[in-house]
Amino acid sequence: MGRWLRKREARRREEAVPADSDLFGAVPTGPGGRNWPAASPGLLARLTEQTAASGPEAFAALVTEPGFLAAVDPAILSPLLWQAGPGAYDAIRAYRRIRPLLGEDAGTNTAYLAEATRALTGAQLVAGAGIRPLYRTHLAAVRRDDTLLTLSGHAALVGTVMFGTTPDGLLLLASSGDDRTVRVWDPLTGTSLGEPLTGHTDEIYWVTFGTTPDGRLLLASCGKDRTIRLWDPVAGEPFGEPMAGHTGAVYMVAFGTAPDGRWLLASVSEDKTLRLWDPLTGSAVGVPLTGHTEQAWAVTFSTGQDGRPLLASAGFDDTVRIWDLVTQSQAGEALQEPGLRVLASALGPDGQLLIATGNLDGTARVYDPFTRALVSGPMPVPATVGAVAFGTSPSRQFLLAVTSEGRGVTLFDPRSGDPVGEILEPVVGDAYPLDFGTTPDQRLLLASGSGKDVVVWDALAAALALRPRAVHPACATSVAFTNVPGQGLLLASGSTDETVRLWDPLAGMPAGELATGFADPVGSVAFGTGPGGRLVLAACSGKTVGVWDSLTRTPVTERLVGHNGQVRSVAFGVCPGGLVLASAGDDRMVLLWDPLAAGTGSKPLAGHTGWVDSVAFGTASDGRLLLASGGGDCTVRVWDPLTGEAVGEPLTGHADPVRAVAFGTTPKGRLLLASGSDDTTVRVWDPLTGTPVGKLLAGHTRWVASVAFGAAPDGRPLLASGGGDKTVRVWDVAAGRCLVTIRRRVTVLSLAMDGMLLAIGDDDGLSVIEPDAAATRRAASRAAPEGK
Repeated sequence: MGRWLRKREARRREEAVPADSDLFGAVPTGPGGRNWPAASPGLLARLTEQTAASGPEAFAALVTEPGFLAAVDPAILSPLLWQAGPGAYDAIRAYRRIRPLLGEDAGTNTAYLAEATRALTGAQLVAGAGIRPLYRTHLAAVRRDDTLLTLSGHAALVGTVMFGTTPDGLLLLASSGDDRTVRVWDPLTGTSLGEPLTGHTDEIYWVTFGTTPDGRLLLASCGKDRTIRLWDPVAGEPFGEPMAGHTGAVYMVAFGTAPDGRWLLASVSEDKTLRLWDPLTGSAVGVPLTGHTEQAWAVTFSTGQDGRPLLASAGFDDTVRIWDLVTQSQAGEALQEPGLRVLASALGPDGQLLIATGNLDGTARVYDPFTRALVSGPMPVPATVGAVAFGTSPSRQFLLAVTSEGRGVTLFDPRSGDPVGEILEPVVGDAYPLDFGTTPDQRLLLASGSGKDVVVWDALAAALALRPRAVHPACATSVAFTNVPGQGLLLASGSTDETVRLWDPLAGMPAGELATGFADPVGSVAFGTGPGGRLVLAACSGKTVGVWDSLTRTPVTERLVGHNGQVRSVAFGVCPGGLVLASAGDDRMVLLWDPLAAGTGSKPLAGHTGWVDSVAFGTASDGRLLLASGGGDCTVRVWDPLTGEAVGEPLTGHADPVRAVAFGTTPKGRLLLASGSDDTTVRVWDPLTGTPVGKLLAGHTRWVASVAFGAAPDGRPLLASGGGDKTVRVWDVAAGRCLVTIRRRVTVLSLAMDGMLLAIGDDDGLSVIEPDAAATRRAASRAAPEGK
């Protein structure tokens, strides 16, 4: 780790070197400008480093040149990105968003960059000379994500994050977790510095940086094993011996200064006490400070009105207590706040000491600790407060960050209590610990734990940035296409935010909100066309199914009630009697409904012995309507929905639950049925004979959550699949071959296809993309046809 930091510091201190014009001249050119993919890796690396050294404006111009980001080695570029000027901000946001997806193919990289650019800014990316993107992005409506980086490495929940700065001015980020490790990161590149620091024998609750009197940066950690450990974060090794003395778990530690100028470490514990330590010798200083009547879980150094060092602590007795380090006793009365759970302190820009608290009721408050007067608050956040932290930007903007369970980070002006910008949402998981840090170029960063990851934001830019043109406020759990006569394609998406939304997928624009008021996330959506061409949409949420007129946006009937468990899937079919709706779920039941009339469902189609995850309708070449279902008993079943009888025996072969089924047809009209499973495979069946068609489609490395049929321009059936391995794969069904693998940032939840157009619902939101037809044709021509 030390060698890496020395190299980075040498590069940072390097005198500005003008960009060598001969290097730019050596880059091949073609129609449209420089052909960056045709340049050698060595040339790209040298040109990148020299241009970065020549100044932020020149580097920003290079970063934003079409095709450059798709071609350059991320390992060379990423450590330098912080040196680019403001003109490259949007390009760098998009690049960092998809950095883990990048590979050697410039066309694939360009497609990922274009989708991220569309998601974050609404703009179309110019591909650059010599580059044919893997796919075109029509719509990218994602959850607002202005993270700089998401750092992955911990094997369990992240308990703490904390910034520190080396004597040379290099910003570091430390994190600890329930996996008993401490990790040190470069927060500007996402690089893990050295190996994880190990030694604790149980969960680690807190880490914090401190600087010794001689300027050396150290890191302290504490946890459930009742010990405090010190580390040299640059060398990546322990410093001294563990400090032990508490008789319960140690919840937090903080560095500060004694009245005589000595360097101190304070700790608080499950044993209700505060202890002071000499961190250089590991010995206790004075006697334990007692007064809390319940576990003490937070401690921070403060400064008295006369400049004397003080301690502030909080405990499960709902009090904040101030301690005089000269007398080693409590100073004044305790501050009482029922439900108090988190604590932070800071000097404001005017030098006034402030204490921030977070509460179980979802509010934060700021106090003057000496008068116990409320300065601001209560400041509401969406859920129970998980952490609070103060930060000051280089422009002296004073901020308070507050995390809330599962709902991200909210920034406030701690003087007025007014919110600053919008909530910063983690990609997944809860946001709990957080801290502020300032980069060498004077940006204010905010880091937070999010599940097993650490999320880093450019704090002010993220909070104040404009939203993307099209926003999906939560996970897109289900997607469905339909053709509206005279209008073209329409797309529906169901979401964990308990709404159904409509989109113009080709224009890439929202088309309105269809349904709200659900009490649970929307699990599945489906379009159907009734008598007279009436277009309706069904959506399931909880134990109910709703049906709406897609054009008037009004309910067709009362909610359909009949399931005894969560409904997982809905689908429409057309029979001689009109439109029929199928629903299925956790109660092992498949029910049929008249979607245009209120009432209960049909007698359940009996046979599944586990939950039913997916249903789909298909029409055979003779006009016969079929219904397929798949679920937890690892089988696919085919039904005649008119009689309620099974068609043949259950289709077996999957080794794990079946999550998805979909029908498709060949150019000759043969009906096909696809199924995707937790066993990572996709199978294609003849639903009338119950026999497999073609090869087993293997390639996914985790569960398959969704399958959808489409068609190549020449009519060949295509099949898309996606799931837990964060990929979407497009298969040539006849050849049994994967034509395109599209990597995603998060788990894929749902797919829909119309021809080559592919809608993807995932943990990020919603995208509509179109794989390059020429690339697909070339792949199809190389695949030897099998089957009909």
